[in-house]
Amino acid sequence: MSASAATPTAAPGRRGDARRRITHAAMDLFERQGYAATTVDAIAESAGVARRTFFHHFASKDAVVFPDHEHLIERVSVHLHAQPATDPVDALGSAVRLILASYLADPEVALRRYQLTRTTPELREREVAWVQRYQLLFSRYLDECWCDAPQGDLAADVVAAGAVALHNHVLRHWLKGGGQGDALADLDGALLWWRGSAVAEPRAERLRRVVVAVFDEDVDPQELAAHVRAARATLGT
Repeated sequence: MSASAATPTAAPGRRGDARRRITHAAMDLFERQGYAATTVDAIAESAGVARRTFFHHFASKDAVVFPDHEHLIERVSVHLHAQPATDPVDALGSAVRLILASYLADPEVALRRYQLTRTTPELREREVAWVQRYQLLFSRYLDECWCDAPQGDLAADVVAAGAVALHNHVLRHWLKGGGQGDALADLDGALLWWRGSAVAEPRAERLRRVVVAVFDEDVDPQELAAHVRAARATLGT
């Protein structure tokens, strides 16, 4: 019986975990018969939900594979811009931590996703596209913060790329290790190293002004000092 022919009814007590059941049903089918051969109808039927329930939780079948990136990118953007007093690189580090935590929310799915994307070029390409969106978000945020600094736009691109590379390194290490260990603690350690030895923030150069005073040889030093202070006040230094 296909999901399009009837509307399955979730058993009592199972409605709250519909999203998780859809995710695991999809992973089972992707692994068993391949990503391309798996349809949304087949996933819905296997999960015991209606087709419309599938689309209530996921926009497409590839959305089942990845975290909710659209929502996560919005959260990260809000997170970054909600901390105007925080050092931009520290804010970026906390944003990277937020992203990693979303990948670790369901370790079993994360590990299965990793194996699936390694063997499915279509999914790997989409994963790369999402990574690029995060990097662009980071770069734009830093560019706003460093717009007055010399080569601020260059620094923004370089630091954004570094933050993404750091996240991917920690996540990949955790995945290759079978999900063992504390990836967030590893990230915190990596962020300390990165923050302390690999990131050079652009600094706005302070404009140096020289005050030249012309005075008589027998001028009173206190009067000279008063003239110099007045000149500096006029220049705003």
